[in-house]
Amino acid sequence: MTDREKELVKNYPEADAFAGAAANVWNGSASPVKIEMVVKGRLYAELKKMLNKDIQSVFLTDSDIRHIKKKHGSNEAARGQENITPDDFALIPLVLNEFDKVEHDLTDKMGNKKLLFQKNCGGLIYLAAVERGITKWKCGHSGKCASQVPRADCFQSP
Repeated sequence: MTDREKELVKNYPEADAFAGAAANVWNGSASPVKIEMVVKGRLYAELKKMLNKDIQSVFLTDSDIRHIKKKHGSNEAARGQENITPDDFALIPLVLNEFDKVEHDLTDKMGNKKLLFQKNCGGLIYLAAVERGITKWKCGHSGKCASQVPRADCFQSP
């Protein structure tokens, strides 16, 4: 994580918990993890507008982290992307709360609505997909790519 990115996440106390949990999973921990972030402000308003629901929190689990590591933790250069690292997870609260763009026309494999939040941080676009739930939604995917790479190429799993 760059110095600029470290400065940006200082406003989010959850940032260290997200990165710490990711580091533990990256290092082989099988301990269950669930980190919740309260939804408020701009994120709350956007979720309310897009979903017409009062979403109270967004969470990330150890299973989500393992999925992200498996799909986006290595060999991303072949797709024009950057590998996700545990430090990148600290940016999730920033991406969700200070997004530049959100796509809302996506669905998961079961047809459930999925929202893709995007934030440009110093030339890299960070992505966080938020999906499924009644009052809680999970952050199930994450990605990172150069700003000149089209979003679709940036986020598709191999």
